[in-house]
Amino acid sequence: MTASNSKQGVNLLWVGILVEGGLACLALTLAWMGIFDQKQSLIKLNQVNLLHALAWGFVALIPMLGYLALFHFWRPSFYQPMHQTVDERLRPMFSSSTYLELLLISIMAGLGEELFFRWCIQGGISSWLEPTLGIPVAIGIGLMIASLFFGICHWVNVTYAVVTFFAGAFLGMVMVWSGTWLASAFAHAAFDFVALLYIVNSKPRTRATELS
Repeated sequence: MTASNSKQGVNLLWVGILVEGGLACLALTLAWMGIFDQKQSLIKLNQVNLLHALAWGFVALIPMLGYLALFHFWRPSFYQPMHQTVDERLRPMFSSSTYLELLLISIMAGLGEELFFRWCIQGGISSWLEPTLGIPVAIGIGLMIASLFFGICHWVNVTYAVVTFFAGAFLGMVMVWSGTWLASAFAHAAFDFVALLYIVNSKPRTRATELS
């Protein structure tokens, strides 16, 4: 890796830390205002809580890795914008980053985004609506709004936004099933790291390769 490439990787790392750290700070601000999942404490954690969240995170990671495999082997026209995004934008962006930088970016994304989108937005809306609408409806509305917001905030193209919406919905369900946002954070961070490793180590596919 050249000095220039190393500098680009470090700059990208700092951008990731600032963006995801900013989301975490925004989440804490919303929590201070009372907008968060009232059933989940942010500070009352112990070894049992962490092991529970970690176990759920690994279980949730399995279908997410299945999706990544599907993305690699299945090439329908619907996925073409996604593959173009990976080849033309994401791979050049992350190709100069070290594995440690990719890991740190993934961890920050998992913590910052799940804290904001799942614990604050989804959990906050669900907690606010639950007394009047009941638990199932409140959870459904909170999940839908948070997932839509998650997809919109990751808008690169329509396909990317739709895929991210479903990813957000899945992570939201992981939080509901496990009872903790840390489970979705573990799954999110682990998937991002594996996906980034795939992106930087795979080769772009030419149009001729896709048609063969």
